[in-house]
Amino acid sequence: MALRKESFWAKDLRPGEGISSTFLATDAAVRNDSRGVPYLSLRLVDRTGSVDARMWRLTSELRRGLPDPCYVRVEGQTHDYRGTLQVKIERLRVLGREEVEPQDYLPASELDREEMSREILEAGEELRNEHLRDLFLLMVSDEELWRAFCEAPAAKGMHHARIGGLLEHSVRCLRLARSVAELYPVDRDLLIFGAIFHDVGKVRELSWGEGGFSYTTEGRLQGHVVLGERLVGSYIARLPDFPEELALHVSHILLSHQGELAYGSPQEPKTLEALLVHFIDNLDARAEMYLESTRNVSAGGWSHHENALGRALFVPERPPEEG
Repeated sequence: MALRKESFWAKDLRPGEGISSTFLATDAAVRNDSRGVPYLSLRLVDRTGSVDARMWRLTSELRRGLPDPCYVRVEGQTHDYRGTLQVKIERLRVLGREEVEPQDYLPASELDREEMSREILEAGEELRNEHLRDLFLLMVSDEELWRAFCEAPAAKGMHHARIGGLLEHSVRCLRLARSVAELYPVDRDLLIFGAIFHDVGKVRELSWGEGGFSYTTEGRLQGHVVLGERLVGSYIARLPDFPEELALHVSHILLSHQGELAYGSPQEPKTLEALLVHFIDNLDARAEMYLESTRNVSAGGWSHHENALGRALFVPERPPEEG
C-alpha cells in the first residue's frame, strides 16, 4: 500500500533532531573513512529539498551499495558537521515502488509556476519584432511543448534540478536580459527570445517522473543544445515569411549558449546577443549552484567541496538588518 510521506520534510530539518522518515536516496556510494572503515554516503531527497547523509555499521548487503536512485526509510539523527547539516543514519530499509507516492519525492520549485508562466507569456506578447513574436506565440500555443516547458527540470542535478526548474531558470534569465538590454546596443527582442528559450531542448533531453530525473536516449546521443536548435527550427519552418537572416541568428544563439566547445556548444558565441545569452545563462546557473550547495550550511560555515562548482563554498555571517 502506498503511503504519503509523513513529517520530516528535508527543508524543515534542523541539527539535533531525531528523524524517522522516507526519502528518495540518490548519489549513494560506499566509501572508507580515515580509519579505513566503510560507510555509506548518500543524499536524501524529497519534493522540498535534499540533505547529505552518512551511515556506518553497514550490513553485508549495504556494503554492496544501493540502487541509484531508490526509495528508503531511514531512522537517525541530524547534526551539524563542519557547518553543514547532515543525517547520521542508524537504520535504513529500501522501499518498494508500491510503498510510496512518487510525487512526494520529486523536488519541485517553491515558486508559483502559474505566475512564472504568465510572466513569460506577457514578455513574448510584448516583442516588437513581428517575426519573433509570431514564432513565440506559435511555440507556446503548442500545448504539449508548453506544458513540458513549465514542468521540466533545468538539469538532472547541476542547477534548478526540480519540477518547474526550467521555467524558473528561464524567468530569471528573462529578467537579467531586460536589465542587460538597457546597457548595451543589442537587438532587445532577439536577446529576450534567446534568454527565454535557450534551454528549450531540455524538454527532450530530460525525463522526469517516478524515481527522479534522467536523460532520454536522444538527450544522451544529441544533447539539449542540438535538440533545442532543431526544435525551434521546426517551428520557424512553419512560418513561411520568417526572415532567413533572423533564423540564422536565432539558431546561432541556441547552438552557442553553452559558450565553449568543451561544454557542448558546436559554436562559440560570435554575436553580441549570443554572447550575452551565454553569460546570462551562466550567471543564473552558477548563482543557483552556489545557493543549492550552501542550502544546509550555517552562517560562517563551509560547504563540502563535492558540488556542482567543484570547490568548498563559504557562507559569510550577515550583519543584522537595521530597524
